[in-house]
This record gives sequence, C-alpha cells and structure tokens, in this order.
Amino acid sequence: MLAILALVTSCSDDGVSELYFVGDSLVAGWDVKSSFPTYLTHNDGVSGARIEDILTWNLNYRDKNVVMLIGTNNLGGELLNEETRPRFIADFVAEYRHTIETLAPRRVFVLSILPRNFEGDDEFFNTCIEELNTALAQMVASLGYGVFVDVYDSFLYEGALNMNYSLDGLHLNNLGYNILNVRLSKEL
Repeated sequence: MLAILALVTSCSDDGVSELYFVGDSLVAGWDVKSSFPTYLTHNDGVSGARIEDILTWNLNYRDKNVVMLIGTNNLGGELLNEETRPRFIADFVAEYRHTIETLAPRRVFVLSILPRNFEGDDEFFNTCIEELNTALAQMVASLGYGVFVDVYDSFLYEGALNMNYSLDGLHLNNLGYNILNVRLSKEL
C-alpha cells in the first residue's frame, strides 16, 4: 500500500497524471473520476459559471494540466446580433485567453462550446457558436501549450445539439459524456 501511495504522490508532484477540469454545469455534471481512472482528477465545474467567474475562484493551476469547457452561459443577444457579434467574439476570446494565462497551466485542453437545442434558442444560435469556436481554436493554437478539442460536430444533428446526447438541449446525458471522454482521451 505504501508503494502505491508513493507512486501516486510522485506522479501528482509533477502533474503528469493529474487533470484539473474547470467550467460550467457541463463540467460539474461530468464524472471525471470514473471517466479518466488512470488520472488523479479534480472537478472544479460550477453550474451557471461564465468565463469571467473562473478567476474569482482562487484556483491554483500553475504548471498543471487543465481541461476547460465553458462559455454557453456567456452567450446571448450580443452574439446573435450581426453588429455586436464581432466585438462580442473578440472580447470573449480575449477574456478566455487572459483566464488561461492567469491560471498558468502546463497544458490546457480547451473543449469547443457545444451546439445547443434549448427551448427558446434562436435558430441562428449554433451558427454563431461555430464562429466563436473558430476564434477560440485560433487563440488556443497561438498559446503554444494549448490543445483545442473540437467536439462541436460530434454533437451536431440537423443544425442543433443531437438530443440523443442531451437531457434538455443543453446538458449532457451519459452518451454525450462518453463522446467527450473518447475525444479528450485521444488528446491526452
């Protein structure tokens, strides 16, 4: 038993086998411990969280491997309005980058914002999310220590979130989380 504890401790000291998950309710509902059993996982998901909330949580991710899935709670009228969309995307991506740089992870795995199929969503919503994901992917690529995990298309069906993977058009069921598990595992 002592040998196992020493092995776990030595792995976690260098951060190689630790994964820190941060984000909104999609992360909060993700059973990362069962999904990634060979890693020491930490789930810092908070329902209703927005990108600007993360830095208020006093997290220590310096030199850690971090998985981020957040953004759907930031989306609204400014993204949908043709005139305000470019500014919204630029500001959102800048805030996302600032958050990552402040957290100072060793590596960051940014999962794309998922399509939605939520009651009351504008039919144009998912097209705007695609545009936002393109900007996020470019930002992550420029970091040099980030990986953008584009899962958007894996969840898309007829222009919206595939309801086979969702509880309510926004939150994921077990099938949806299995897709995240497989796609993220390929990048780790």
